[in-house]
Amino acid sequence: MEKIDPRIELVIYRFLRGEISVSEREMLESWLREGRHRELFEKICNKENMLEKSFYFDRLDKGREKTWLRLERATGLRRRLVMRRWAVAASLMVPLLIGIMYLNIRQVEPGVPELRQERIVPGVSTAQLYLPDGKVVDLGKDCICDLQLFEGGRFVNERGTLTYKSDSAKISAAQYSEIRIPRGGEYKVVLPDGTVVWLNAESSLRFPTVFTGKERKVYAKGELYFDVKHDEAKPFIVEVEKDYVVRVLGTEFNLRAYGESSRATTLVKGRVQVKGADNAVVLKPGQQAFEAPGTNDLEVLDVDVAPYVAWHEGKFHFVHVSLKNIMEELSRWYDVQVIFENLAVMDECFTIEMQRFDDFNKVLRLIERTGMVTISVDGHTVTVK
Repeated sequence: MEKIDPRIELVIYRFLRGEISVSEREMLESWLREGRHRELFEKICNKENMLEKSFYFDRLDKGREKTWLRLERATGLRRRLVMRRWAVAASLMVPLLIGIMYLNIRQVEPGVPELRQERIVPGVSTAQLYLPDGKVVDLGKDCICDLQLFEGGRFVNERGTLTYKSDSAKISAAQYSEIRIPRGGEYKVVLPDGTVVWLNAESSLRFPTVFTGKERKVYAKGELYFDVKHDEAKPFIVEVEKDYVVRVLGTEFNLRAYGESSRATTLVKGRVQVKGADNAVVLKPGQQAFEAPGTNDLEVLDVDVAPYVAWHEGKFHFVHVSLKNIMEELSRWYDVQVIFENLAVMDECFTIEMQRFDDFNKVLRLIERTGMVTISVDGHTVTVK
């Protein structure tokens, strides 16, 4: 079995500690796509309790102050110096900790084949691009390509980001392309005007190769996070359906509109107008335009935006959310089918925060600890009892 790169050891350590940065997550994703690295990574994650035990000291809630006082008296060191030395020691322990996990994984009886079981893994950067001429291109994080379009301009795909680049000032007619994200996927798109869009699982975005006329209009489904390039002369329009339209100049917001579910636009920065079938509302940062299923009335709510945008930052953040909605969200990302045998628990609410790239079983264990349900997994079918 190959030796793990020390840089990856550090990234895995930071992942297990919940401190991984965006760039480190990209490095980890790239490594996971190679060979049997994902299998090795999943086994290491199952050894997470080893890491937790080794760093139990900084997790103590009771007696923390007494512990520090004892350390100061015993060592004569001030707290800041103790902390700094502890941090240095912790960083030196990283290769040792990962190494112990790695060796434990390798300790399989010789000659006895290891049992292989289908694992439920987190989503990856994957999408399909439908070009104006009808061609379909499969995209992935490790797919690096430069697609020249017949009518001018080109798509550049690299590191999970699709960017349209215009190479001709003569393009006058808008040609529409569409990017579709499957279950268990996500992707990032940079539009012709520089607007950046993150797409969650089971989402799509239809957009032109050039924004003509007096507005910039795109068509969206599913869940998307928009960081719109400011252009006062050309408002940016997002149309979900003809009876639900978001109009902005330059802002950041999250749009969620999955089929028959409720539709919601959550504003992070700037100012937007959301127009429904019966009314229109204007949002300020920290507000959400909410439309319940089966209604045409938009309601403005003051919300904490963090749980609504956590997915595009690599997290799940559920705050008093029904088990039904939690399992719907997890099923899209982990590509599983959820069956409720116990219908009574569907409306029970939970508060859970976790990384989107955590082991699927981790959140199931958290839910089971409440004692309200038991959950079984058979292949990619999850049954809630």
